[in-house]
Amino acid sequence: MWIVLGAVIGVVLASVWKLRGLAVGWGIAAGELGGVVGGLIGRTVSPEALSLPPLLAAAVGAVVAMVFARARLAKEQAGTV
Repeated sequence: MWIVLGAVIGVVLASVWKLRGLAVGWGIAAGELGGVVGGLIGRTVSPEALSLPPLLAAAVGAVVAMVFARARLAKEQAGTV
């Protein structure tokens, strides 16, 4: 469930930000990675809760991963101009 949530958030952010090079593939990959890491952290912090804290942490992780991906691509583009 964390992977799907992360992928969806990544695709939405990739399509909203419209940064050249930040394609849907980047959104899926970065969002999935952030979703898994955030979900695992949320599950570790709150092991008795089944869904809400891990899902919230997965969403936050996906957004953070996409912010890093966007910053990296923007930095690469600025260096090549």
